[in-house]
Amino acid sequence: MGTTTKHPHLEMATEAQLADLLQTKTAEIGQIYLEAHRLLLETLPDVVYATDCTDGMTGYGARQYGYDGWGMAALAAHAQWVSLLFMRGVDLADKEGLLEGAGKKMRHVKLRSLEAFAQRRPGLQALIEQAARLNAPDEETDYTLA
Repeated sequence: MGTTTKHPHLEMATEAQLADLLQTKTAEIGQIYLEAHRLLLETLPDVVYATDCTDGMTGYGARQYGYDGWGMAALAAHAQWVSLLFMRGVDLADKEGLLEGAGKKMRHVKLRSLEAFAQRRPGLQALIEQAARLNAPDEETDYTLA
C-alpha cells in the first residue's frame, strides 16, 4: 500500500513509531495499544500491517479498512479504550463473549485497562488465530499487501 495525501501510512511501523503516534493518548491507552500490537505479532509473526499516521489506526493482514481493501483486524486507540476490530467478526466463534457490535460483518473488543487486556489475552489470541484462518490466501480474495 502506498501513502495518500490525506492519510499517509507507515508500513510495518516499529514500536517506537507507534508510541510516537500515540503521544496524544494517555499512557495507559498507549500501553494497551502496544500490548495488543505485540499480541498480534506474537500470534502471527508474518502478518503485514500498515498504520495510518493521521489517526494511528493499524490494519493487519491487508490495506487498512477504507483504503482499497479489507484486512483481517485493526487496532484503534480512543480516549477511554483501545478497540481491536475484526473485519469478519460475525464469522468468529467467540467462546468467551468478548466481541461487541451489531454491524453486518465487523465486531470489536474494547480494551479499557491493562488488567482487562491480561485477563482477555487467551481469548483475544484465539480470535486472532481464527481471523487469520478466515483470511488465509486460499480464500478467493488475496488479503496480502500488494
